[in-house]
Parts: sequence; C-alpha cells; structure tokens
Amino acid sequence: MLIGCNFVQLKISPMKFNAPDCEHCKSRKDSLFHFCHLTEVQDIDASKSCATYKRGQIIFNEGANPVGLYCVNDGKIKLYRYASDGKEQIVRIAKAGDFLGYSTLLSERKYPVTAAALEDCIVCHIPKTALMNVFRNNERFSNSMIKMLSTNLDDSFGKMADLAYKPVRGRVAEALLFLNKFYKSEENKDGVISITREDLASFVGTVKETAIRILKEFKEDHLIVTDKSDIKVLDVEGLIRVSELYD
Repeated sequence: MLIGCNFVQLKISPMKFNAPDCEHCKSRKDSLFHFCHLTEVQDIDASKSCATYKRGQIIFNEGANPVGLYCVNDGKIKLYRYASDGKEQIVRIAKAGDFLGYSTLLSERKYPVTAAALEDCIVCHIPKTALMNVFRNNERFSNSMIKMLSTNLDDSFGKMADLAYKPVRGRVAEALLFLNKFYKSEENKDGVISITREDLASFVGTVKETAIRILKEFKEDHLIVTDKSDIKVLDVEGLIRVSELYD
C-alpha cells in the first residue's frame, strides 16, 4: 500500500507485469492525455511508474502529500473520507482513464480523501514535474483539466444538496442510474453494477441495512434484478421517477 509521499515505497510487493505503454494505452482516449502531443506522451511514459492493486488496497491516504498524478489504467477506485460519526463516505468513484489527486496537486495541499481499489486495478503515477511541463506548455490539456475541476466541483455541490434534501430511496435510485452508466463498456453493455452493499451504502450516505432494504423494494417493483453483489437495472425510467422525488 502507498503510505506517505513516495509512490514506489510500497508495503506490499506489487504483482510483476508489463507496465502499460502510454502511447498505446487503451485508456488514453478516455483521459486528458489524448490532448497531448506524441513527444509529451513519450516524456510522460519515460517518467511514470506503475503498480497493480488488489481489491481493498490503498493507493494513497488522506493527509499524505501529493508528489504526482495518478492515472487509472484499468479497474475502479473509490475515493472516500470518514464522516464525524466514523462512517465511510465515498465522494467519488474513478475508472480507467480517470485522474486521481489532480486538484490537491495543483493546490499544493494534502490529500483530503483516501483512494482504495474497488476491484483489482492498475494505476500509473506521473511525477509532478512531468505533469506540470504538459500543463504549462499544452493549452488544450490545461484548459481541459481546469474544466474537469469545475465540473467535479459542481457535481460535489449537487451531491451535497441531494444528501441534505433527497430521501434515501431517491438517492439509491440516483446512484444506481449513475453506476449503470459508469459500469457500461464494450464488455458490459448492460452496465451490470458490481459493488458491495457496504460500498453502495457509503456512496449513497446511508447504512448497509437501509441500502439492502431499498434494493429489495426495487426488486419487488421490477426496477432491478440482483445476483449476489451484482445489480442489473431493468427499468431506467422507473428509477428516474424515484430519483426525482423529494420530501
């Protein structure tokens, strides 16, 4: 696990594998690096380091100092912090092509959240110097990163409003709609959601027992079907109606 500031100082031994090649990375088209010139991509590739993480392993801890940018090559990662009552609250879920830690890197602050693997994943780390060279010299890249920061900030305000005013049933419905789109891919065309009930509850801002009860109600209403930890959305319009209800 990554502790402190140095990406390569792992307490676990990462699995040996062929590090992804940035130029031919399958996730590049889904990240801001598709704005980079070939020479910039080659410079990033030469300076980066990569590691594999098993489900549950920590990529970085809240309170650590960022020294570079994390880019998800494969898999899904949750970013979370603990509420005042000690409960875990997932603030964001990242997938292949997403960046981690870019806001704290630019603001030169400590990580406000912890990042952990939701499933087995591969994560690359790009030193701050290499990233800032691209940020300063590539206007399309820097403008896109600023736009991404603004969008994520707006999304955070929306989520805070939902937590304050939307009933938990509506929040679960909204989370399932988001996760259904999030999990869709060429290999998963139905967007089957593979998530533990604990993580779903943490993402919604409720307790596990309540999440399980609401999922059971959605199954009875034929909005979803479940198979162990997997959830398949059957009625998108029905979930939209539920998600739009406020007290």
